[in-house]
Amino acid sequence: MDRKEGIEDNRFYHVYNRGNDRERIFGDESDYEAFLKKMDLLMVRYSVSVPIYCLMPNHYHMIAMQNPGGSLSTMMGALATSAAKRYNLKYGHIGHLFQGPFRFKFVLEDALWDVAGYIHLNPVKARLVSEPEDWKFSNFAQMKVTFIDDQSGKKVTFNEDALWKGYPAWLTKLLANERLEKAYWERVQTHVKGLLHP
Repeated sequence: MDRKEGIEDNRFYHVYNRGNDRERIFGDESDYEAFLKKMDLLMVRYSVSVPIYCLMPNHYHMIAMQNPGGSLSTMMGALATSAAKRYNLKYGHIGHLFQGPFRFKFVLEDALWDVAGYIHLNPVKARLVSEPEDWKFSNFAQMKVTFIDDQSGKKVTFNEDALWKGYPAWLTKLLANERLEKAYWERVQTHVKGLLHP
């Protein structure tokens, strides 16, 4: 990521950061919940979409898109400031919470599912859960929800965006097939090379 490159509207970015010295940025469940609540508010304020996210004990990942007139940079700066103030006050911590400004990497549309899978599989790779839907602090379980649309009476998924239709089933199928999963991790390395790791 070259921070001299500006963030453009209507493009997807893999956004991530971790705790200073790889320390925790979330101490308990309420810290995760406060971060997500603040993120929801700031997404509206700064006109940013976040279709994919996963919060880990010492880092976070998301796929985000800045809508026209919005500001992903301002949103992430405000989110980091809010999280740091809350953490420092709650835990008596002094100094930086994050290792630096958030990082970002442009994601081609045809690589979105691969990058989303990498994000949602973080807690599985870290052995915090055995299935991605079991991790409370990502939105993978929400994406798997199916409900009956009151108007049409048809079954619809939680995320109706055509870009993500079929994604949860694809990731579940991938995890059930050792050959597919191996090929996936080989393919995704081109994107994740050089990214932070827990």
